[in-house]
Amino acid sequence: MLSKTHETTFLVPIKYINYPADLMEVVKPVDFIEVRVKAAGTSIISFHLFNYNSLILDYKAANSQPITNGKNFFWIMNSKRQEVTDVLGTSIEILNINPERIIIPFANKIKKEVPVVLNSEISFKQEFWLANDIKLTPSSVIIYGEQDLLDTISSVTTDLLKLNNLDKDQVHEISLILPNGLKCKTSSVSVELIVEPFIEQIITQEVEIRNLKKGYSMKLFPRDVSVTLRLPKDKYQLLKTNSLKLFIDASELGEQKTIAVKYDNLSENIKLERIYPNRLEFLLIKE
Repeated sequence: MLSKTHETTFLVPIKYINYPADLMEVVKPVDFIEVRVKAAGTSIISFHLFNYNSLILDYKAANSQPITNGKNFFWIMNSKRQEVTDVLGTSIEILNINPERIIIPFANKIKKEVPVVLNSEISFKQEFWLANDIKLTPSSVIIYGEQDLLDTISSVTTDLLKLNNLDKDQVHEISLILPNGLKCKTSSVSVELIVEPFIEQIITQEVEIRNLKKGYSMKLFPRDVSVTLRLPKDKYQLLKTNSLKLFIDASELGEQKTIAVKYDNLSENIKLERIYPNRLEFLLIKE
């Protein structure tokens, strides 16, 4: 009995891949196809007991037809006979496939361009730092979804990039995290870090007094403060021409007993790491 040839119908599950990010399904696609076959009883039993394969339908390889505000994707199943045979096995003869054509309508999604925000925990070896801002490529992406959801999104973040004790340049590929309901054709970004050694210099400098009203004089305590500067090791000579100015703005005097130390004219490539003390006591004297 099992060696005899029989006709029967198999239900073959379908797995869809490479959904178009800029479109959304109008109706849910079919989950399986009905395949009328002729095979020996042993092959039929074997299929039911041991075959868990699915027919793969790839949207990138599908036929398509433009429609109003969207697109139809479709597959002619007769052209998929070889793929169905690969699923069923060569010992099974295919008689017909139902439906003859699978059509899935899609509607256009709303799109929005948003910046990419790097989620990172990065540390450096002693006396190393970033030479430039971290570079993301691309720095922004197009996301697709319903208008109400897009209105709540101002950026997309990456997976966590965790790097420790850096002392040389790095390039990494890091995945994007998309909220549920959103699609994006870009799945990851490139992260480039340029690392260089720096030096640290502590200088002592007098604080200027600016914007003091006529008829007043002012004393600061202390008048000289300590400034910690950092700059690339190969640009050490910039310290010799440093034009940094420290000052307090007397027009900002209020009821507080101290006033903040500010700065300007800091040379490019030099980073002001710390001013100590950063607030000064003062004595305002009417002349």
